[in-house]
Order: sequence, then structure tokens, then C-alpha cells
Amino acid sequence: MVDVELLVLGGGVTGLAAAAGMGDRAVVIERDARPGGLVRTECFDGYWFDRVLHVLHFQDPALRDRTRALLGGVLAPCPPEAWVETAAGTARFPIQLHLGGLRAEARVRCLEGLARAACAPAPPDGGGPPAYDQFLLASFGPALCELFYFPYNRKLWRRPLDALVPAGQTWNLQRPSLADAIRGAFPDAPPRGGYNEDAFYPRPPADAPCRGMEVLARALAARVRHLSLATEVEEIDPARRTVTARRGGERVVYRYGACLCTLPLPAAMRMCVDAPPALREAAAALPHNAVLSAAFSVRGPRPAAPGQWRYYTDESLCFTRLVHMTELDPMMAPADGWGVLAEIPVRSGPRAPDAEVLARARRDLARAGALPPGCRVVDARLMAADPAYVVFTRGADAAARACRDWLAERGIAALGRYGRWEYSSMSRCMAQGIRWAESARAGVPWADGEAALA
Repeated sequence: MVDVELLVLGGGVTGLAAAAGMGDRAVVIERDARPGGLVRTECFDGYWFDRVLHVLHFQDPALRDRTRALLGGVLAPCPPEAWVETAAGTARFPIQLHLGGLRAEARVRCLEGLARAACAPAPPDGGGPPAYDQFLLASFGPALCELFYFPYNRKLWRRPLDALVPAGQTWNLQRPSLADAIRGAFPDAPPRGGYNEDAFYPRPPADAPCRGMEVLARALAARVRHLSLATEVEEIDPARRTVTARRGGERVVYRYGACLCTLPLPAAMRMCVDAPPALREAAAALPHNAVLSAAFSVRGPRPAAPGQWRYYTDESLCFTRLVHMTELDPMMAPADGWGVLAEIPVRSGPRAPDAEVLARARRDLARAGALPPGCRVVDARLMAADPAYVVFTRGADAAARACRDWLAERGIAALGRYGRWEYSSMSRCMAQGIRWAESARAGVPWADGEAALA
């Protein structure tokens, strides 16, 4: 039996941020051989790829300054430059603020729809949340929905939009004023900022042993005194305040004073020995999607101003977004090449073989015109994240909240994107971990609602 004052389950950025600076008081258990969770970066023969797109953007200046100090000047400003490919032209993202990139007829229809949406009366209270497609229509009007929001979200969520509700996935949707939409509808209108303008990305020196967003994960991990890697949680006993894990074939039992759980909520509830069967079943039924990240190493001249990432609304293309890694950090590939990451959402469960997914993505890259003349793919790898996107259906948020409440009543704080079962940013996850650690240091019980303040 190992006695631990503060036990953290999961070595992603939420858990690492919580344990950093806690000295001997905290132990972090991580299943993988490297810390970071999804915030890891793979190197394939000199080409670096984040496992999924990660850019740090801050709403909290104090957290921004704290993170920049942690990375010692490596964290560089990286104002987002993203584009949207539509059937009516290419527009800068967010598209509702940059309609000037579209053809004239499409601009007029989008402005008309935005105007009608702005003047429409608010729906009556008491009817419950609308379906997600109705929420999008009420926010942006039919033309903009048919052009971008409907096809993109169908590809992202892999479900009919009337089966979803506007819950935790709407925080990054900007509903513009009509005046702002009109200002951006001129072809020569200057770019306008989005919700994530205060953004940063690591750009270490050329000889650095690690690149990409894993630089952040490693910096946090370096401050964790007790980090147990390749250690998989098998059982959680809230009544006895113990966690049983396996490390290198050896069974290890931890007895904790306080516990932070960043494991996916369905997995955590399955591991809890005394969880009510109804709660365990509700957690197991929580819907989610996986993301397959196809990493293509390309030799040839880098594209001119492709943007850091680009959205594709064409539903015959398998990917929702292409990420140009060398736009985030020019040293993410050899000088004579560049890397592109194709993000492919799929419903969680059985899927096509990797070779088949990569072949389809490679064909779609060519169809989308994303491989300029003189460029050729020299390597292709597939990385899977499952879960990746929490899917918001009716009742899912209430079920997740009931599970978190049950855990919190037993001294376990379920935090992070998958611990809370929400759609949140990396900086918000870090802030949740820091706030939990502050509460634990002060001996103040953690309430689930405090995560909303992070």
C-alpha cells in the first residue's frame, strides 16, 4: 500500500498542471510511457506532428503569463490564420466575419440570413434546448448554415444535427452583430479577430529534442516530483479511498487523501467498485467520436500562405480540417519539406484498417488541391484519439453531471475535457487542474461547479 496525499489519475495537461509545484504531496499515474495524453507530438524522420491540432489561447492573462514563464520564452505568439473552403469560395475563419471572400451572390444571401436571424424574436422559455440545427439557423440564418455550418458539423459530429443539442460545444461560436458581418463582407475588408486571438505555440531552438505542443506537456511534467508512467488504473474504491493500478506486471495499491481523476468519465465510472449500476450504465452510454489524424510528410516547396489550418465543407472529403504544421513552427519539418495533418472524425467503435484510411485521405488531399505541383508525399502515418469529441445529445449532459456529482461526493474531482466529459480548450483544462490543486493545498473540498470558473 502506497499512501499518497494527492493522487492524480491521468498525466494529461490537467493532471500535470495540478501536480506541478505540489512537491512530494502529489503522485501522477499515467498509462502511457510518455506524459501529456493527447498533448503529445510525434516525429517521423524529421517531420513533427501534434496528435491533434493544439494551439494555446488564453482568456486569463495570469495563466498566460504563468505558462510563458514556465516555458522560458519558447512560447511564441501565434495569432490564428485559418480558412474555410466552401462551394461559394474561400473565406477566412470565422467565416461570418469574413464574408468578403465569398462570391457576391453568396455574400448577399448570407447577410440577408444574418439580418433575419438578428431581428427574430427570442424563443419562449420553458421548451428545453432546441435541436442543434435549429440553434445554428437561429444564430446564422439559412444561407450561412447551408454553406458552412450544416455540412461542417455533419462531418464533425457524424450524426443528424437534429439529434444534437447546443450544450458545451457552443462556447467558441461567434454570433456577430449585423454591423460586424457587413464590415467583413467587402472583398478588401481587413481580417477580424476571433475568440482565440491571444494564441501561442511553442517554437523551441533548432536543436531542441522536442517540438510541438508536447514541449508544454514536458515542461509541466518536469515539475512533477512523482510521475508514474506506464501505470494503468484498474480499480477505484471511493469508500476505502484506494486506487489499484498495474505497473510492469506488478499490482500497486495507492491510498489517497484527495483524488483528481482526468480519465474519461465512462472509464472512471466503470472502474469504481461501488458505482450504482444505473450510473455506470448511463456513463457507458455517453456518445463520443474518435479522430483519426493522418500525418503526411511532404517533400517539395511549402505552399504559399495556406493558413495554419483550413476547414473543408465538401462532405465527399473524409477530413474536416487540414493542419499545416510548419505554419505553426517553421522547424516542424526539414527545409525541403512540410507536414500536413488531416483530421478525420469517425464514430467511436470498429473502423476501417489504417492503410485504407490513409489511402482515402491521400486521394482526398489531391482532390482538394492541397498538394501543389512539385510536391510528393514521402511518408504517411495514422494516429487515433478515442475519445476525441464528446457528443451532445439530449440527456447526455445531465448523465455526465450526475456521475461527476457522485464522484465529488466521495472526494474525487473529475476534471479535464474527458474527466468532466465536455468540449473545452487546453488552457481551460490547465486552469481546472491549478484550481483543484489550490483547493487541495488549502484543505477545501472541491465542488464540481467550481470547474465552470476555471
